[in-house]
Amino acid sequence: MKLTTTRRSISRITGMFAKTTLSIIVITGVGGVLRMHPAIATPPPQQSPILVATAYTDLTLPTLRRGDRGRRVQMLQQILLDNGFLNAAGVRLGNPRGAVVDSAFGAITESAVRDLQRRYNIPVTGQVNPVTWEVLDMQENPYRSPLPWKV
Repeated sequence: MKLTTTRRSISRITGMFAKTTLSIIVITGVGGVLRMHPAIATPPPQQSPILVATAYTDLTLPTLRRGDRGRRVQMLQQILLDNGFLNAAGVRLGNPRGAVVDSAFGAITESAVRDLQRRYNIPVTGQVNPVTWEVLDMQENPYRSPLPWKV
């Protein structure tokens, strides 16, 4: 179990439960507006923290691999590009300009995913499975770019 505080009022608790990673985000300090009465000023009632649970599983996120195309790959590539993995892989594979977000999971995207997996010491498969999505979201997604959650 790990507790991470990202801002003063947001905490994230992460743990493994039966081979499923579950993150719970606790948002505290949610307040209302001070209500004024002509005779008495009363603060708003205290509100309970809001809990948001995130499960990184095959049921909630797609497994992406070489040959896949579309919006989900585009979202992955944008996160990899924002964190330098995509450009580094592009240069290493012979493209002096790095790489572009093209919505196609090819050799450059696969190499970038392998680099990410090596950095965080997770199984190096070149595929984006739930474990890789969790690392992307928790470690390499500071601006909270959207993930391709299954609906």
